[in-house]
Amino acid sequence: MKYYKELTELQCFTRADVERITGNAETANSLLTSYQKKGYIESVKRNLYVAVSMETNQAVPNRYRIASHIADGAYISHHSAFEYYGCANQVFYEVYVSGDKRFAQFVYDDVVYRHIAPRISVGVDEKPDGVRVTDIERTMLDSINDFEKISGLEELLRCLELIPRIHEDKLLE
Repeated sequence: MKYYKELTELQCFTRADVERITGNAETANSLLTSYQKKGYIESVKRNLYVAVSMETNQAVPNRYRIASHIADGAYISHHSAFEYYGCANQVFYEVYVSGDKRFAQFVYDDVVYRHIAPRISVGVDEKPDGVRVTDIERTMLDSINDFEKISGLEELLRCLELIPRIHEDKLLE
């Protein structure tokens, strides 16, 4: 458990992160194998791992933090961003992830992670909790544009009703 504290602080990490912590590639490989067998970490997908809490036996990071680390530049979008901001009427068991790097859809902890190709590149914020997510104005535009694929008109309208305020200049941008 020598490196467990560092891994729980990272929450989500790759093999390269473990190599940086241990200082050796072979040690990193051995550590990943050993910690997975003991249940200290779990593999989310190829080369993406999460630390597991000793108290709850659940992944330390939430679904949004995991999605933000799926690939370089990945961020939460569409209905999942509404969920993150607390503006969603329903919680889905899907997380919509955008970014330049595509990935194959996968399931981790009963949540489906789906890639949606971005149409614009502005309006992405990194929050203090380490989550990259579209701002509320970009979320509105993405969701309106793709409502038939994501959540449907009724859910979209309910999400829009829950938005406290928007910045018109960001919306026009």
